[in-house]
Amino acid sequence: MVRERFEEYLGAIYRLREAGDVPLPLSQLVDYFNFSPVSVHEMVQKLADRMWVTYHPYRGVILTPEGEDIARALLRRHRLWERFLTDMLQLPWSEVHHIAERLEHAAPESVTERLAGLLGDPEHCPHGSPIPPYREVAVNRVCLDGLSPGTRGEIVRISPESQSVLQALSGLGIELGSRIEVRVQNEASTCIVTGAHEVNLPEVLTQRIWVRVVSNEAH
Repeated sequence: MVRERFEEYLGAIYRLREAGDVPLPLSQLVDYFNFSPVSVHEMVQKLADRMWVTYHPYRGVILTPEGEDIARALLRRHRLWERFLTDMLQLPWSEVHHIAERLEHAAPESVTERLAGLLGDPEHCPHGSPIPPYREVAVNRVCLDGLSPGTRGEIVRISPESQSVLQALSGLGIELGSRIEVRVQNEASTCIVTGAHEVNLPEVLTQRIWVRVVSNEAH
């Protein structure tokens, strides 16, 4: 269980960071796990003691090469299991993240690679994130909360994903490939049109939705 908790933190740092050489503020880990700042700080110190991260006071945390390897392997297992659950077992995309969080710690590397072969070595998970060793290729993609009214595009990624966010989007009929147009944008929420429906999304959702912009002109 201790090893699993370490891996979860390393994976979260990998998911949340903007770049490998830029410290991730601990406040983002607090928000991601919904833990207290003291709890997060204590765990980061434990990771630093094991030489898996470098902690920069008042700035944040960076993965060391060893920590990077552990995090990358974890995310590879996680995202391959997500693909297996959606592609082979036909489970909804909103449910597989939570299940994969349990499976990701159990499978040895030999099983992971057999799984990759069975699936045809997919490049992305069902939520649009790259499966290591594939890297992200950002092509005209912007977070929804940064788009202006009148912008049209296609949802291409949900990140960082969580069960609550995925279930909320699923309940609203929003998924990868959904075509949207931004109607109203403000600090608290974003109003979009998808299909024939108008949907108001709170900030907690708009910050997780990534859009490939098609046009900046209103209909």
